Parts: sequence; C-alpha cells; structure tokens
Amino acid sequence: MSALFEIFGAVLGETFGQTEEDRSRGDGDVFIDGEWQEGELFFGPTKIIWDERIIFSDAEGRVEQIVDQDPPHPSFVVLRFRRPHDVVQLAVHRRELKRVGAVLTLPL
Repeated sequence: MSALFEIFGAVLGETFGQTEEDRSRGDGDVFIDGEWQEGELFFGPTKIIWDERIIFSDAEGRVEQIVDQDPPHPSFVVLRFRRPHDVVQLAVHRRELKRVGAVLTLPL
C-alpha cells in the first residue's frame, strides 16, 4: 500500500511541482530611461539575465548596495549593480535574494 502512495505522490509531484525551467526563472524590474520596467529573470549558474537584454554577473560588474524600497512594488529590494560604464538598478522580491546571492556576490 505504501508503494502505491509513493507512486501516486511522485506522479502528483511531477504534474504539479516546479520544473527545472521554472526554478531558473523569476521576475524582476529594472530602472531604465527614468522608469521601472518589468521583465523576466533567467538564473544561470554564473549570471542572471533580465528580459534577454541585461546580464548581471560578477564578471560584468558588482552589486554595490542593496536598499529597501517600496517602488516599484512592496516587499522588493533594489540592487545597485555597478558596471564599468554605468549603474543598473535591479528590483527583486525579497524571497529572490537567496537565488540572486547564489549567482552574484552580495555586499555584507
């Protein structure tokens, strides 16, 4: 009987659980041209890509500051990411900080 429950649980987990692709994606906003723009984040092993346009990696730059900020949304934090030619502000939900920290070096 317990084997039946294990099989049933595995089938439900496969059907309704997160896929590897789901775990590699997230939501984030970037401040561009004077306004916040929503986009999708792709989490790779060494970089985060926002909306297939901006790359965040330790090789590209560094997170110099993390600040609490309500805009663009409550419960978001803003990461100031310094690149050689500019600073990009990336807003992510607090729950995403652990995943961001697994890819980027965050300030203490």
